[in-house]
Formats: sequence, structure tokens, C-alpha cells
Amino acid sequence: MPAESCDFRAEQKRMTDWLRAPEREQAPDVELRRLAIYRELFFNNVRDFVESAFPVLKSLLPADEWDALVRCFFAEHRCQSPYFRDISLEFRTWMDAANGEMFIARPWIQELLHYEWVELAAECAAPEPEAAAVQPAGDLLAGVPALSPFVWPLVYRWPVHELSATNPPALVAPLVPTCLLVFRDAGDEVHVLPVNPLTARLVEMLQQHAPRSGRDLLLALAVEAGYANAVTEASSDAVAGAVSDGDGGAGRARTESFVAAGAALLEDLRAQGIVLGARLAMA
Repeated sequence: MPAESCDFRAEQKRMTDWLRAPEREQAPDVELRRLAIYRELFFNNVRDFVESAFPVLKSLLPADEWDALVRCFFAEHRCQSPYFRDISLEFRTWMDAANGEMFIARPWIQELLHYEWVELAAECAAPEPEAAAVQPAGDLLAGVPALSPFVWPLVYRWPVHELSATNPPALVAPLVPTCLLVFRDAGDEVHVLPVNPLTARLVEMLQQHAPRSGRDLLLALAVEAGYANAVTEASSDAVAGAVSDGDGGAGRARTESFVAAGAALLEDLRAQGIVLGARLAMA
């Protein structure tokens, strides 16, 4: 390699080191006024991306602490992605790795970081290729419900979707966890829907790729929730048999009531665009 190339790389490395941490690195042979302008442009660009991704976290921390946090990220972290849109994930990754003491003092931060990042990730998610054709008005109990690819079931200890500068988190997590569905509708608008744990679990089951009818999924969920006796095979016949053998008609009625409520839930999810319909059988 020519000596000129080596010198240029060394000078370039010296400049980037100074841009990251001017208080401890030697400045390159460039007018300091110009260097300072260049550094401010770099830092402000990164800070804008971080603050647009985590506005609630910023509002919950003292201004000087937030500024020091972003400056430390700018100085220390080596981003693995060249895309500006990934700066939010890089910041979250750096926080997870480098700020254990902050998480101990404020244990809600890690969950808030994840929640705010998911909202942005939902906006940027690329569509997946259709695995199977869908009948929008299809029977969601007899058929296989098709879930939108833009749905994320989330469970947190803190009510992260409600936090703000005027509604800061308690140091101790509430006894009841927070379950949310983050989803993107057909118009590409992102929504956050608070749900109960059973709804979150049903959506999680719908995300699994094994094709199962809506009725089979609800019967399996009834077993998990204790509405039917545990069985080794979560199929309609198996669950119905377990209920019949366990506590007779009362158990069967309880399970059928659960399935009816689940069917109404599936219809509500379809109305909101979370469930797209029933998959058409493959030829």
C-alpha cells in the first residue's frame, strides 16, 4: 500500500476519533472552528434520530443526563448498520450492553426502550411474501385464521404505553402485567391496542406457522387457561374428550362458552385488520 494511502487513513482515523471524543483525542491538522462545526453536524444528526425514536425516555430523564447519555453513545458505540433508520436499534443495543447500573436504578427503562423501538420498527417493517391466499370473509372457527404480518404481541411489567413526563413510572412494577398488540393497518398507520393476557397468547399462537383451525386454537388455549383438563394432543376431539371424561357436561359447557367468546374475539381482530380472514386450502 502506498505511503500516501497509509497517511490518509491514519489522518482519517485521527479525525473520526476526535469527532467522537474531542475532550480526550488529539485534533487533526484542521482549523478547530471548522472541526467544531463538522462535529456538531455529525452529533446533531445522530441525536435527532435517537430523540425521534425515544421521545418518552428523553422526557423522563433530566436534560443533562439525557444529553450525556447520547454523547456517550456517539463516542463509544460502533454501529453495525450503515442505515440511519437503524440508529434507534443501535442505541437500544448499546443501552442494553453498557448501562446495567441505570437499569438497576430505573428498571422500567429497558422495557420502555423496547416498546418505543417496536413502534418505529412497525412503521419500517417490509411486507412478507404471502404464504397462502386468504378469504377475507372466511369462517374463522372452521378455517385457519390468517394473521396480518404486521402484528407484534408484547408483554411488559410496566404500562409503557401510558408513560410520559406527567405520568412517570413507579419504581416497583404493578402486580398485573401490561399486554399490548402493536399493529400496522392497511393504511400503514401504527396502532397500540391494550389487551388481556389470553388475547396476547392467542395472537402469539396465530403467529405459529402450523395450520390449525380457529376452533382448535381456542380449544388449545382453553386447556392452557384451565378451562379444560390438560391433554397430550390439543385437537378438537382430544380436548372435547378430556372435558367429557373430567367433569362431564359442566366442563363441556364451560369450554364451549370459552370457544364462543374466542370466536367473538377473532371477529373483533378481523374488524381491526389484525386477522385478515381464513386461509384458503392449498390445491
